[in-house]
Amino acid sequence: MTFELALIGGPWARRLAPRRAWLEELPWDERLPDDVGDARVVWTRTAFNEYASAAAFAEIATLLLACGAPIDLVAAAGDFVVDEIVHTEAAARLAAVLGGAIALDVDLGKLVRPPTADEPLLRAAELIVRTSCVGEALTVPVLKVARDVAGSPLVTGALAHIVADESAHAQLGGWFLDWADARLDDAARAHLGRVAGRALRDLAPNGDAASSGASSGCGDGLGRIDCATFASTLAAGAARHVARPLAARGIEIPPEDLAAVGAT
Repeated sequence: MTFELALIGGPWARRLAPRRAWLEELPWDERLPDDVGDARVVWTRTAFNEYASAAAFAEIATLLLACGAPIDLVAAAGDFVVDEIVHTEAAARLAAVLGGAIALDVDLGKLVRPPTADEPLLRAAELIVRTSCVGEALTVPVLKVARDVAGSPLVTGALAHIVADESAHAQLGGWFLDWADARLDDAARAHLGRVAGRALRDLAPNGDAASSGASSGCGDGLGRIDCATFASTLAAGAARHVARPLAARGIEIPPEDLAAVGAT
């Protein structure tokens, strides 16, 4: 189906209003450059990526309930769904003001790659490692660079809000792994290392750069960063924000997977 967004309104829009209030404070009347390059493509794809992240956190919340995780961690995962939906709207609106969203054909039944483990705790750990410990952890440094070179108060403001949310999303991984520590054996940790490695490979610059969100334009400004900067930021982030925190918890990423993103 074609990826489209809609609001139903009524009490449901009012319920969401406080969380999306910052959107209305952005300078949507800013005069943007006539030539925005592929920025509208970048933001259309970013909208879909944020939508998929909402699905991932919804699944994580379900699995946290299934494994009896602390209720504040469950609530946080559920709350992050709202963050990601607001990010989806922000990205879609940016695509619109930059010339209009592009058409994306998507399968909404396959937003989240299913975990492979059988036991609920390890299934939850798989998704959290993939989503928080890798995806969100790498999103933060990449979007900070995109924010700093945006060259637009509108785009800078949107990215600043998104980065603040994503930082909290990344922190969920460490808190969960610390809680689950005594219930993860060596085999589970080795499995999670491979899960993290595959997630890194999915973000490798020699793959589809468009899948990596607001970094994907390989331009400069309006939410894009140049390809060389994206690659170096990803490599440094993989080492510092992914491999190091996981290794501190006994989860080692295979060296060849780190090498795939230029990390050591």
